[in-house]
Amino acid sequence: MSPDAEKLVAQVTAQAEATRDDPMPAGIASTRPNTSVPVAVRLATDDVAAIEALAGKLDIRMSALLRGWILDGLAAKREESVATALDRVTADRQRLRELVA
Repeated sequence: MSPDAEKLVAQVTAQAEATRDDPMPAGIASTRPNTSVPVAVRLATDDVAAIEALAGKLDIRMSALLRGWILDGLAAKREESVATALDRVTADRQRLRELVA
């Protein structure tokens, strides 16, 4: 992350923390939809442990990590074209090269 982006994130974080207990201003509606639905999946114990470890390293909740992966996968399928499919295959090939090396 660039120093400018880090500075902006720090400023926004500080402002959010400073005002987190303040009531919403009059006339402002929440933009976060409250229509989420819990979904259950079955994973192998080893996979859950690996996901928990990665989430811990990233300092985020496991559910947030999983949600991000699912949403990324959906976005990739929605936006898939020949060009994006080729980009994905190229990136996968590069990852395989790194794993084999």
